[in-house]
Amino acid sequence: MKSNDLKYILLQFVEDNQKKEIIEFKEAKSSFDFTKLGRYFSALSNEANLKGTDSAWIVFGVEDMSHKIVGTNFRNNDKLHSLKKEIV
Repeated sequence: MKSNDLKYILLQFVEDNQKKEIIEFKEAKSSFDFTKLGRYFSALSNEANLKGTDSAWIVFGVEDMSHKIVGTNFRNNDKLHSLKKEIV
């Protein structure tokens, strides 16, 4: 997926002020509890399956209630990609 595609998807999520079961916003300025992250992955996966969608999203750097984009330093660059292996 291209960077512009991801930006478009993020803006769609942020502008839609309804809380959806397959999207979680987390501020995560510099860190996020790994145990909680595993629980969110599991819950989001289950919700996506129940809704018959191909994906669910946890979005770091966005305030949960206001959907304000605040940015994040959590797992910058390639460190974020290693998270997939750690969750599995």
